[in-house]
Amino acid sequence: MKKTIIQTEYSEEHQLVVEQAVLGSILINSEAIHEVSKEFSVKLFSDERNVIIADAILKLHIDSKPIDLLTLVDQLKKKNKLEEVDGVVYISSLTKNISSIINLEQHIRLLQQYWLARYVNQSCNEAQLDLLEYKKDVFDVYSNLQVKLDSALKDLVKKDLSKLFDVSIKNIESFYDCLDGSGSSGVPTGLIRLDNLTNGFQSSDLIILAGRTSMGKTAFSLSILIEPVVNQKIPVAFFSLEMSKEQVAGRIQSIVSKVDVSKIVKKQLSFEEINMLESKCRKLEDAPLYIDDTANISLLELKTKSRKLVRENGVRMIVVDYLQLMRSGMKTTSREQEIAEISKGLKAIAKELNIPVIALSQLSRNVEQRGGDKKPMLSDLRESGQIEQDADMVLFCFRPEYYALQDYNWFGDTLDTRRLFMLIIAKHRNGVLGEIPLTFYGEYTQITNHSQTNSLYDSNNSSSNNVLNDTLLDSQKKPITIAINGNNTPDYYNNENDNNGNILPNNNLLNNIGFNNNSNNDLENFLNEPPF
Repeated sequence: MKKTIIQTEYSEEHQLVVEQAVLGSILINSEAIHEVSKEFSVKLFSDERNVIIADAILKLHIDSKPIDLLTLVDQLKKKNKLEEVDGVVYISSLTKNISSIINLEQHIRLLQQYWLARYVNQSCNEAQLDLLEYKKDVFDVYSNLQVKLDSALKDLVKKDLSKLFDVSIKNIESFYDCLDGSGSSGVPTGLIRLDNLTNGFQSSDLIILAGRTSMGKTAFSLSILIEPVVNQKIPVAFFSLEMSKEQVAGRIQSIVSKVDVSKIVKKQLSFEEINMLESKCRKLEDAPLYIDDTANISLLELKTKSRKLVRENGVRMIVVDYLQLMRSGMKTTSREQEIAEISKGLKAIAKELNIPVIALSQLSRNVEQRGGDKKPMLSDLRESGQIEQDADMVLFCFRPEYYALQDYNWFGDTLDTRRLFMLIIAKHRNGVLGEIPLTFYGEYTQITNHSQTNSLYDSNNSSSNNVLNDTLLDSQKKPITIAINGNNTPDYYNNENDNNGNILPNNNLLNNIGFNNNSNNDLENFLNEPPF
């Protein structure tokens, strides 16, 4: 039995009456267009005469000219369109039964409903034609139909403008919320240097985590989920396009239990290791991590699932592993254009749902071909410069040990490269750039705070209100990057020297933390080892 689409017919006569009422209201009051200019569009009209008149009205509005019967007729004469709308007689009839514009907004809303009904009907008919006549793949037809309907709804639902003061007050309220709560405005990672720099990954941000193969991208992305998901019970969604959900869970089990991940994956565990893993992983019972291992997921499917996860499960962060394995679901002429569409789509998801989105990304082979320390750069982002433009943060994963480097120079300090994992902040729209040393445990695929400096971050000695938390971050009491100010001088030093050539301390900052420079001995002690 052949199936047909049942078309829902809307009264053309009623649509025409509403269209005439909208045009007539604007013609009797030229200020009315300012009230509905955001919603007023030529596409809302179905009658060809009204389409031409609406286009002429918009032209007058754009040119800041008054809108009335005379100016409209003159505009149509210039375009040789007056006869196409049945002349002055039809235009005059538009205002015949209009006495007030009080219902104009409601009439515009009716036109939007009529247009959306026509568009849905047309799109479904086209989808049916693609399936029955052109025998296109059903999943492609379904994906294209969803894209069209989603785009149509976005065209109708537009955000209102906000006054600066209103947004400012809202920001200040959020500042107080941070003081009263945990002190973190974003989703924390458990990596102290990174959290000090970002205060957690912030809402609506697109964070690109990039690196060459075997640099530890997935290990990093899973390691930073332990703090929010396991310790703080913050719901997070993890879209794994490369690994199965069993493999993702196995890696998390390894991180939590410290059982070798290769044994977990290959299921070569001893009885004692199974008991230990079972015991340690009980804390995962109520961990709100939602894993989706759909291969080759489309941007539209990701968006649909993300909306549902945020609405039903309160998800506050999304991780995608990894970007190049996605497909846009749109017709594109090249892979570069498709990646650009995916990148823009991920940023749109972050902004629409008001949550951070972390997308893992591969780097090009230019890194391997380059000499020196093979440290990645923004130009190495694979297949599209659009990724760099859309991202609020770009983080590079770099393991010097992988390239057989013995030592790593970190702003004047020499670090042992054994287990060294450098997180390079190459772009940060709302903060400073720099490099963060971390520790990589390959047997657990875990990234932790750098082992040589963990003692600096004893929670008993730190405070979220400490003025130095965001600057004094490493074992030598240096900022995370020496490029914090124009003179490459840390903020807690002045740009002046004493008689011995030593940089003088910044007494204003020191006074804020209760340190008074009263003697030469105090100064020498400060220069040798700052007291914080």
